[in-house]
Amino acid sequence: MHTQYKISKDNACANGSLLDPQDGQRSVANASRLVIRDKRANQEPHPAVERYSFPARDTETVTLRAGRNGQGTVVFHPIPSNTSCSSVAHVDWLGFTLSLAEERVRSWLFKELVSVFRLPVSEIKKSGWNGYTQCAKLGDFGIVAWGGKAQRGTVHVEINGTGCARIADWAKVQAWGAAQNAWITRIDLAHDDLDGAQCNVQQVLAWHEQRGFNCGGRDAKVKLAGDWHDLTDGRTIYIGTRGNKMLRCYEKGKQLGDSASDWFRVELELRNKNRHLPWDMLTRPGQYLAGAYPCLGFLAVEQVKLRTMQKATAMSLDRMTANASRLSGKAINVLMKVHQGDARKVVQLLRRKGIPKRLIPYQDQLANPRTAGGTNEDA
Repeated sequence: MHTQYKISKDNACANGSLLDPQDGQRSVANASRLVIRDKRANQEPHPAVERYSFPARDTETVTLRAGRNGQGTVVFHPIPSNTSCSSVAHVDWLGFTLSLAEERVRSWLFKELVSVFRLPVSEIKKSGWNGYTQCAKLGDFGIVAWGGKAQRGTVHVEINGTGCARIADWAKVQAWGAAQNAWITRIDLAHDDLDGAQCNVQQVLAWHEQRGFNCGGRDAKVKLAGDWHDLTDGRTIYIGTRGNKMLRCYEKGKQLGDSASDWFRVELELRNKNRHLPWDMLTRPGQYLAGAYPCLGFLAVEQVKLRTMQKATAMSLDRMTANASRLSGKAINVLMKVHQGDARKVVQLLRRKGIPKRLIPYQDQLANPRTAGGTNEDA
């Protein structure tokens, strides 16, 4: 029996906002209470949707850590799936903290971020970050923050998805983090299905109906966001709760602007609130993602980060080209007539230094002519 899901017509775009303030606060305890109705409700189901039976299993172990005033704290430890392949997921966000004397941040840590992470400091900001009094940018790929009495001599590093794509040796990063007694505060593990063949909206909803997101006998909360009416701007399914254990399943290609794209992403976000995040998650991302929920053990497509980055770059270039044509196409026609068809002259008049903001995360890929469709020239 297929479960139907219902959402408000006043739903938001797929940018992480909730569709309806009241519906968004409501946890969905079982799939039979959800109904989807939109103008395409009669369309054929995705051909790749498969039915499984998922037995309830533990996805985390629990220990008790001694706390202040004799009170204990429950700590959860993720259980990796040893039967899954490590390469079915990749690290798409990494935040960690370490204890370090403030005077060693510039003299030592900045150099380590280059040699280990390939992320040089590009700018030291005048303001702090999240309680830290000082902050520096790692290009467009992350930040490093330090200083402040309340921070008790710690330094925090946050690396975003495109920054993680620059890291060539995760085993080296793992060994470095363990050697420095650093602790992971946030990690995102992502699986990209570029064709939407195995992972797609219908399949995720089917997994939920079949209790594929059941952990220890309890079904995880489900929330819907995005364009469930026109199906052009992308849809998102949230499993779990942010700040604890959150699985985002969304139409990545549509998020990047291609309304016809089947690119689908499954992304697990874990934070260290009452949870221990081991450093070996960096080299076993697929096993930890597969272990998070029973249904994710079926993920089998090996991840090639370079291919994913190239696809994102190409889609962003296509979006940029379409926007440029819409905004300036007629003006270029006029200029071509004024300058007797001298394209070089027109280009010289219109060119500006730099690259569009949306392409900054992919600037390394723009250096490859194949990524840019074989037309990339020196800019």
